[in-house]
Amino acid sequence: MSGPVPSSLVLLSELEECAPGGKVRFLGCVEEYVVKTATLRLKHDFPRFSPPKIANVNVEQVLESIKRAEVDVGTWINVIGYVERREEKGIFVQAVTIWDAGNVNLDAYQQAVQRRKEVG
Repeated sequence: MSGPVPSSLVLLSELEECAPGGKVRFLGCVEEYVVKTATLRLKHDFPRFSPPKIANVNVEQVLESIKRAEVDVGTWINVIGYVERREEKGIFVQAVTIWDAGNVNLDAYQQAVQRRKEVG
């Protein structure tokens, strides 16, 4: 019996280290929505003293299911998608689903992701 490939829970700052084609789940804050390319630019300033990373998330495949609030600047969303490598510089993900993270406790989230990695 086979099912969908599971996603790996990562921090947005770790996306660059993920293999192209890898399925990931991460949290990010909407910094911009580029309508022309159906791309959400997400940010998560973690670790705090590093330059912030931006993930370019293509949402073309999930446009029909996205709620208006999920593309508003400042909204925290969860993303499941596939890491893409492109010739242009940056981090790119093809979203297969997104949903509002609600009032997420960022410190608790970051600690939980780190602990999960430590235990394997």
